[in-house]
Amino acid sequence: MFKTGNDDDNRAAVREAAELRLVGLAVHGRRNDVDKVLKGMSLHN
Repeated sequence: MFKTGNDDDNRAAVREAAELRLVGLAVHGRRNDVDKVLKGMSLHN
């Protein structure tokens, strides 16, 4: 999975996977807004 730079192939591989484990989370937005939402959360568990 994710061996190519082709996004369509990567998305197809994800759809076909029987089990996926969450390995990360991306947050996009204005820095102040993101800081407010994430305030108090630990970076690693």
